[in-house]
Amino acid sequence: MFAKRQLKNESEFFQTLEGHTIDSLRILKAYIENNSEVLSQFCQRWDLSFELFLKNLFISIYLHDIGKLAKQFQENIQQGKSSQKYPHAYYSFFLLNNVEYNQLVEEVPLEKLAVLGHHTQLYNGIYSTDENFGKPKFSEKEIKNFIKDSIGVYHDMGFEEYFKFDGLQFDENGFNFSSGRARKLLNQTKRNVSKYNKNLNLKSIFTYFFSILQLCDDYSSVNFSKFIENYNGTETLLGPVLDDPNEYLLKLNVKDPLKTVFGDYEPYNFQKDLFEKSPKFSFLFAPCGRGKSEAAISWALSCMEKYDRNKIVFAMPTQVTSNAMWERLCTIFGEGSSKKEKKKNGKKYVGLFHGKSFIKLKSVLIGEKEDLGKKDFDELSGDTFKGNIFFKPITVTTIDHVIYSFVHGFRQADFALGNLQNAIIIFDEVHYYEEKTLNHLFTLFKLLRKFEIPHLLMSGTLPDFIKKDADEYLEVVDFEGIEYMPFSFKFCNKELIKVPKLSDETTETPEVCIDSESIEEIVIQYKKGLNQFIILNTVKRAQEFYKIVKMNLENEIDYPNVILYHSQYTYNDRVKKESTIRDESENDPFVLIATQVIEISLDISCDIMYTEVAPPDAIGQRGGRLNRKGKTFKNRVTHEMKIFLPEKHLPYDENLLKDTQEKIRDGPVSYKEIKEFCDNIYQDRDLKKTNLTKIFRKCTLFGYKPIDIVFGDDKGRMLQIRDDKLQKIDVIPATIYNNNDMNLNVENQVKVPFWWYQNDQNECGEDLEFFEIVSRKLGRKEVFYVICKMDYTYDMGFEYGKKVKDTFEDYCY
Repeated sequence: MFAKRQLKNESEFFQTLEGHTIDSLRILKAYIENNSEVLSQFCQRWDLSFELFLKNLFISIYLHDIGKLAKQFQENIQQGKSSQKYPHAYYSFFLLNNVEYNQLVEEVPLEKLAVLGHHTQLYNGIYSTDENFGKPKFSEKEIKNFIKDSIGVYHDMGFEEYFKFDGLQFDENGFNFSSGRARKLLNQTKRNVSKYNKNLNLKSIFTYFFSILQLCDDYSSVNFSKFIENYNGTETLLGPVLDDPNEYLLKLNVKDPLKTVFGDYEPYNFQKDLFEKSPKFSFLFAPCGRGKSEAAISWALSCMEKYDRNKIVFAMPTQVTSNAMWERLCTIFGEGSSKKEKKKNGKKYVGLFHGKSFIKLKSVLIGEKEDLGKKDFDELSGDTFKGNIFFKPITVTTIDHVIYSFVHGFRQADFALGNLQNAIIIFDEVHYYEEKTLNHLFTLFKLLRKFEIPHLLMSGTLPDFIKKDADEYLEVVDFEGIEYMPFSFKFCNKELIKVPKLSDETTETPEVCIDSESIEEIVIQYKKGLNQFIILNTVKRAQEFYKIVKMNLENEIDYPNVILYHSQYTYNDRVKKESTIRDESENDPFVLIATQVIEISLDISCDIMYTEVAPPDAIGQRGGRLNRKGKTFKNRVTHEMKIFLPEKHLPYDENLLKDTQEKIRDGPVSYKEIKEFCDNIYQDRDLKKTNLTKIFRKCTLFGYKPIDIVFGDDKGRMLQIRDDKLQKIDVIPATIYNNNDMNLNVENQVKVPFWWYQNDQNECGEDLEFFEIVSRKLGRKEVFYVICKMDYTYDMGFEYGKKVKDTFEDYCY
């Protein structure tokens, strides 16, 4: 009987059901061998029988594809047809109801539900509209023989080492499938789930059990495809082909965590303190540039051993910070003589996932090749999938993806959450998020504590309101680092720049008002060889200030080293800019003009900083780029943060900015004082409950589909993690599109304010001046893209309201 079909050079190859099942069980056996302590602590955590857990995994994996022994399925697979009319997972669930075994959770058949959901994640409506299903005719003899053979497979594969198994008993009356009976069984199961009051236990046990079943099934299938790619034999019907299951069970082998992370450097006291104590739940408060990440990595490695866990997950604020951390971890855990070689080899152990991780992985794994071959595409897709489910020993992702794992926020959420059950999670820059995101995060942290998932919350300011109701956390502080005074505040009670709004009554561009004294200072300090950062709160002001600074420097110096950096660049351009900034920031002198994207995206340093008023924690983050790693504000120069009034409060809360402005005091400042500054301003702030807990309960086993969670009602999403005060759309600059369909891809997209599009609609109706919709055929699929005809250059990004030229010669690097 067939289970898998694979095409190669127009030839068909098949794997038998027995072969696929044995390959799946080989992965299970290797998983048990490699993770016996992990499995044991998990069972102890939820008061489960260790032996029964392993036994039921064996039974579920052995029978997960038994629904393929329907004659219609066999006919379809032989003909190369894929039909939703005969869903084998549903039929496997039906047949398992006729198999006798002791359930892990007496009231709920988790094992059957893991089988039911192994191709379509469980949700309320799963297989409920079965009028389109065919009535399967089961191959009774083959099913009987397959079930009878389970005892032989058990002994032949050596599973008696782990649990006792006497074979399976099957009620032969169960062969007669009827849609009514199947629906009744499923509905009864749903009712049992809804009545069960320990939803958190149920979620944890089910997702972990399910993730192991899914691992064994998915990667036995992947292995068969790889086997056929390299197969030169003549047989077309094959049995088990998996030789090395450990290929799909990577494990970190770190003998000396401190040596691995710190090399020959002596860790700071706070780093050693965190490592030696290895608390299950912890806050880490240390300034920028003092090695929080190194402390977190060594803590995680220690916790893996202390708490018998097998994965580490870094949850980062943004895609940019995720990319940077991924490269860093690849270098730490990769083998090789050079940094480049280590980074390339480290990807074996370190995964990456976010909305554009495919692009980042492509740039590192494939390089600059424009056209991906099938092998390249399969490699990238496989690595993206592994990041999505937290497959590798270490995964770097965004906090959004971690949260969505708990609530069916994507198709593989249960698989991912199962892998998180035995993970160590690090949340970087936990103070950084706006209020809505923070509220969701702290709801998530409560769930993590109940799940007993070790996690670390890192911050460079750690305001006290974040620590409320967190008695279970051990706080580790860099007492030495927080006393350093690397810079001083100087409040300038004036605006750095004022950009008048364009009037509808005139076509003339109004003059930008700028603080000439500051421009003169910047030029003088540039001539002295100082690195200077100027941070504006909006893209428009940053662009206008950049033009004026560059013009003034060019009047005095040939080819001044000045760069503009903000959020409105294509992905490709942002990567190039970040690389250039890292390189140029090490060369004196250098001027960087940026928006708040600089706060956590780049580990760079300057001598003097000009910034507009921002929330206190943002001021602290910006300060982390001023005399980074410095101990005193007086060095070869006086390191000063000059703080100016913003033209308007946006994108921040107006009262928050006023409060910050009123409480800024001139003079040298330590990180300890910045924390006190934050505490003073945020003293009345409280974290609020969110709907995350309610949605989590709804999605215990069934509940919502990803499309309900992510796209939901008219407001956008049922679970909105970030407060999108300014709605944005993805566009491709016309200068880059250049009427070439090959340029229609996510690498060339830019997020711009949606009001740009709305203004164009209001003024021009259907005949838009600045936007057009184009499409590209990708196989059978038609993908639509928005083209923006405003002028775009690598230097400036988009210039709002400025029409692109007819030729695109000005777009260059």
